[in-house]
Amino acid sequence: MAELDNAEIKEKVLKYEAFVNDVLREDLKHVHQQLEKKNSELAEWVQLKTMLSTLEENNLVNGFKTKMDIGTNVYAQAEVTDSSVVFINIGCNVYVEYNIKEALRFIERHISLLQKQVTIIRSSSADIKARIKLVLHGIQELSNIK
Repeated sequence: MAELDNAEIKEKVLKYEAFVNDVLREDLKHVHQQLEKKNSELAEWVQLKTMLSTLEENNLVNGFKTKMDIGTNVYAQAEVTDSSVVFINIGCNVYVEYNIKEALRFIERHISLLQKQVTIIRSSSADIKARIKLVLHGIQELSNIK
């Protein structure tokens, strides 16, 4: 009878280990990919905000010269003749025309939304990590029964 119990315990331990490796760790990997994507998007919006703030602070609405990345870190000189209006991709390749002040307000709201999403994803990651620890603790307890 004790051998049967040990066999059952080994079976449950293997089942829980498979659950941790096949389900929980995969969920954690997926959540970390989401977090990386959102953080990258957030960084782009912060960079846009910084650039537009610089334009506004230095009163460069009448134009300026810059270098533009045309791909694979190859830059070409560019001249912006009127920067009082900008077009911002608000998603699904839909562009909206804003003046600098409107654009900065929109960007602030969008950054705030992204920060909330990052917080939710981090919370989800912490929940999954807690479940992994709980199951691993359960496996350890089962192993101690032997």
